[in-house]
Amino acid sequence: MRLIAAIVVLTLIAIGAGALAGLHLIATAERVADARKSATPPPIASSYAGSARLRKLSPIVTNLAAPANNWARIEASMVTDSMSDEDAGILAAHISEDIVTYLRSATVAQFEGSRGLQHLRDDLTERANIRSSGKVRELIIETLVIQ
Repeated sequence: MRLIAAIVVLTLIAIGAGALAGLHLIATAERVADARKSATPPPIASSYAGSARLRKLSPIVTNLAAPANNWARIEASMVTDSMSDEDAGILAAHISEDIVTYLRSATVAQFEGSRGLQHLRDDLTERANIRSSGKVRELIIETLVIQ
């Protein structure tokens, strides 16, 4: 009988300790949730300075080197430093010419898969950077259709 009474007492102590621990955890979780709701999110870090500007290039349609019956259409934008609209228009025309020249020397196999698209983006960004003497920071490919 004493053994059963001891087991019942220990069980009641365990239930009480578990209930207190649970209440403490719930209160702590509510405090953390309230603190996260009221906290302001950190500002999003941009890799571009305040003078950076996104300029859209006109759509480019050209044939590819091989096979000869394949055509490519590309829409892109360039991230540039601050410059006048006239200079930006001239630069965009030169970069469009470079893109046409590059695409006419490329084959469909070069653009297959994500790695091919990444190489295309890197090559075009490098060409634009060289053409602009470092004023173009990045060339962003918005759409690429090959048919």
